[in-house]
Amino acid sequence: MAASQPETSILNAAHSPKSGTYDDQLLLTPQRLGRLNGHSVVSSMSASVQWRPSNLEPTKEDLQRKLTVLSIVGLCYFSVCGGPIGSEYIISAGGPLVGLSCLLLFPLILGLPIAFVTAELSTAYPHDGGYTVWVLHAFGPFWAFQTGYWSWISGVIDNAIYPGLVVATLTEVYGPIGSPTAEYFIKAAIAVLLALPNLFGIQIVGNGMAALSIFVMVPFVVLAIWGMIRASDWGALGEVRRSDIVYDDNGDFVSMSGGVDIDWSTLLNTLFWNFNGAVGMSVFGGEVSNPGRTYPRAMLMSVLLVALTYVVPLFGATVFNSPHWTMWEDGSFSSIALDLGGDFLSTWIMLASFGSNAGMYIAELFCDSFQIMGMAQCGLVPAFLKARNKKFNTPHNAVFASLVVIFVLIKFDFDDILNMTNALSAFYQILIFAAFIKLRYTHPNIDRPFKVSGSTPMLCLGLLIPTALLVYIA
Repeated sequence: MAASQPETSILNAAHSPKSGTYDDQLLLTPQRLGRLNGHSVVSSMSASVQWRPSNLEPTKEDLQRKLTVLSIVGLCYFSVCGGPIGSEYIISAGGPLVGLSCLLLFPLILGLPIAFVTAELSTAYPHDGGYTVWVLHAFGPFWAFQTGYWSWISGVIDNAIYPGLVVATLTEVYGPIGSPTAEYFIKAAIAVLLALPNLFGIQIVGNGMAALSIFVMVPFVVLAIWGMIRASDWGALGEVRRSDIVYDDNGDFVSMSGGVDIDWSTLLNTLFWNFNGAVGMSVFGGEVSNPGRTYPRAMLMSVLLVALTYVVPLFGATVFNSPHWTMWEDGSFSSIALDLGGDFLSTWIMLASFGSNAGMYIAELFCDSFQIMGMAQCGLVPAFLKARNKKFNTPHNAVFASLVVIFVLIKFDFDDILNMTNALSAFYQILIFAAFIKLRYTHPNIDRPFKVSGSTPMLCLGLLIPTALLVYIA
């Protein structure tokens, strides 16, 4: 039986040479996959079809792309790290020699591969939804939904934590709230307040993240320089964690001996936690100005900036070494700042931590909302989630959907749930690597404004180590 006219037009689009602009490329939805099922070009599970120009359903309708390199760098900075707070375990779990060495190696092992994969596929498929769209084209709607769902759950759990962190910091300074109900509504109010930028403009969020990143970084640069000026223990840089650590009655470090005792699980999970999130920059691809040039530059700048954000302050704090590095845990930068610069520097670091939490919340919600909107455009979730505000052009329904789940989660203790987010992130990033390789084989002729150098077999070999690391994390 001959194919119907609509099916023929889609088949021709699938086989035609690439032409046209980013905004009139075909978005392959599960409905189209169903219509094409049975033809040799595509099956509903493999989605082995080229991304080709079509006027059937443009994914971008009269929408101006506004996000620039600096906007993406700012968003990536807060999606990945938001400052060095939380990286202290990298030193205490293995010692300065191991921790700082890992901080130099980890961006090369995992950071750059993810950045390169994100840059190539975001320029080839520059549409909202990002990696969900990549997996849809590589493996079909089932795995695309799984990828999007895992990522969204991980992101919403992360976001539910930040209001609690702000409240915890406030209670340390001003005392306990006393009422669980009052504490819940304070957390909910913080969640709503920090969601507002995502409702009032895409460019506001992008530019705001770039500016906020400077506010967060400056006090840690001061801490690093001040720590090196007042350095009292340069020899600490060569130390490795040992099995026998002695503290005095006041809890201060006395001595360390015994065999090497590196907590690899804590070290690697903390490294992954502090470098994870760059692939999320793909989910708002439809908002990026000149994605073919913007994405590669922004991703490389982000990897470098994030690495320096950890290495420089931790280096300065290590050579100052008060409190001793064996005692460091989450939040120890405040204690280091207090010993180094008194109340002035400690208060500055605390304000930076507030800015960091706010930035991470806003950036995460921004990515989550555009991911859900992109999934709705592909038909993977209900259509009402792809609606945009007519005045601000923001995905308001997707923002509200995330907020509803956040309201439920903020009342729980996340110590156990938080451990699951690394596993969820590792799972979907393994699938992204697989989609990257498969699309090289099944879509070899698609226009890739940025393309990672090397043959596909060489890229497979190059991704073995980062994939093995993700398997370990998962």
